[in-house]
Amino acid sequence: MLIQLTREFSGKPAGERMELADSEARRLLDQGAAMAVPDDAITTINRAFDSALARLSDSLTQTLEKTLQQVAQAQTLSRRHAVPLLFGNQEGDPRGHSFGDWLLCVRRQDQKTLAEKYHSYLVDWEPGQKTALNTGTGAQGGYSVPAEFLPRLMQVASENSVVRPRATIIPMASRSVHIPTLDHTTAPTSGNTAMFGGLVARWTEEAAALTETEPQFKQLELVAHELSGYSKISNALLQDNAVGLEALLLTLFGRAIGWYEDYAFLRGDGVGKPFGVLNATALISVTRSAASAFALADAAGMLARLLPGWDPLQTVWAVHPTVLARLFTMTSTASGNVVFINNARERPTLVLFGIPVVVTEKLPALNTLGDVLLLDLRHYVIGDRQQVEIAFSEHVAFLNNQGTWRFVSRVDGQPWLRDTITLSDASSTLSPFIGLAAG
Repeated sequence: MLIQLTREFSGKPAGERMELADSEARRLLDQGAAMAVPDDAITTINRAFDSALARLSDSLTQTLEKTLQQVAQAQTLSRRHAVPLLFGNQEGDPRGHSFGDWLLCVRRQDQKTLAEKYHSYLVDWEPGQKTALNTGTGAQGGYSVPAEFLPRLMQVASENSVVRPRATIIPMASRSVHIPTLDHTTAPTSGNTAMFGGLVARWTEEAAALTETEPQFKQLELVAHELSGYSKISNALLQDNAVGLEALLLTLFGRAIGWYEDYAFLRGDGVGKPFGVLNATALISVTRSAASAFALADAAGMLARLLPGWDPLQTVWAVHPTVLARLFTMTSTASGNVVFINNARERPTLVLFGIPVVVTEKLPALNTLGDVLLLDLRHYVIGDRQQVEIAFSEHVAFLNNQGTWRFVSRVDGQPWLRDTITLSDASSTLSPFIGLAAG
C-alpha cells in the first residue's frame, strides 16, 4: 500500500511517501502516523507486473518439476516408448541431432562427438582477439555453434529485434570486410540528382560530343565486434536427459543476443561496438510541435523527410513505451483517430501512415531526441561473422551447484548511407533515418 507520512517515523520525515505491506501500512494509518495515497498509474502498472512475474515464475517452476518427473518416468520405459515422450511423435532429427544434445556435449567437453557428429570445433580466434582466454579447453575457449543450429538461434534473436529483421545482412568470412557504396552525399547542382552517385546524363544532338561523368564510390568497413555474456543455471536442469534444455538455452541466448545487438544498432557509438542510427550523421532531426508531444503534425513532418522508395516490410516506426499514450490519442479533425490498431488476439499490431509501429525500451524516453524514429532499415547494414561460440564451465559457481554457460557473438552494424541526400533543388534534404527532436 502506498502511504504518505504525516509525522516523522523511523527517521523518515513527514510528507515522504512509502510503499509498505498492507498490514504495516494499516498499523501506521490507525496510529495517525500516515495517510493513504491513491495509486498512480505507474504504481498500478508496477504492481500488476510484479504479480504477473510472480505467477510466471511459479508456473515455470511447476512446469520444470513436471518435466523432470516425466523424464524420470520415460527413462524406465523401453526406447520405443520413451522416444515419443521425450521428443514428440516426430521423434526429432532422424540423425539424433539437437541443440540440447550439442550443448550437453559441450558441457562434457566431448570433443570427439562434437567433431564427428556435429562438425563443431574449438573456436580459433584471430591473434590479438582473445587475451585472457585461450582455446585449450571448452571451458576456457568455446565451441562454434553448428551451422544447422545457427539460423534457429539467430531467428530467436530476430523475433525480438527492431533492426536485424529489416536490415541488409552481409556475411563476413573474416574479421573485417569492405563494402563499396555509391557517394550519395555530395550535393548536386540544381537540376541534377545525387541518387546515382554523381553520374549525370545530358540531352545532346545527333553526333555531338558527350560529356564524361563517372559515379563516385566510397568504402564502408565492417569490423566484427564481440558481444558476450553468461548465464548460471542450476545443475538440476543440466542432467544429460533433461527435457527443455534446448528450448530454455536457445531462447535465453537468442534473446540476449537480440536485445544487446538491437540496442547497439540503434544507439551504439561505434567504439568497440556497432554504430547506431541515433549517432549517424545521416539522421535528420524533425522539430517537435510541443514539449512532450507526438502529434499528427510531428508524424507528417517526419514522413515528409523520409527517403522515397521505402518498403513497409523494411520500414518501421520505433517508439519508446512512454510515447504510447500520445500515439493512441493521435487524432485528425477530419477523420478522428489516425492510428490503426489491429486487435488480433494472437498479436495486436499498430500502423501509422501504412507503416508498422514497434514499441521498444531501447530508445530514449519521451521528449528526448529519438523517442520516436522513422527508419528505412534497408540502408542499415549488418555484418555477421557467422561464428557464435558457446562454452560451459562447472567451476565458476561450483559452491552454488550451478553450471555457467557463456556465449560470444561477433557482429558489426553501420548506416549504409553516411549522410543526408540533397535533392535536385540543391537545398532540400532527405534520409532513411528520421528522429523527432527533443521538446
